Amino acid sequence: MKKQLMTMLCVGIAGLIFIPSVFFNRPILALIGAFFDWLPLPTGWMKGSGAINETFQKLHVAATLAAYAVFVLWLITGTGNIGFAFLEIWWMAVIFGVLMNR
Repeated sequence: MKKQLMTMLCVGIAGLIFIPSVFFNRPILALIGAFFDWLPLPTGWMKGSGAINETFQKLHVAATLAAYAVFVLWLITGTGNIGFAFLEIWWMAVIFGVLMNR
């Protein structure tokens, strides 16, 4: 349970950073949020002890990669609308991540 709690804490912090960075169109600030979003992966916090729904796991991975591809485009262009697209796709990835552990 501690691993899942740490993962959710990091994702929550990432979201709290992503929202104002998109709203104020500051993609550089969103890099800090990306650090927190990816932190559970190298720490091993994402490895759960329970059953994983493989369909939602694949959707989570695909949506996360798509979100960060859009994020890189936002970093390059600095276009605010792209930031909103990143946030929407990232949020779908979060939802899929939650559902894969049910």
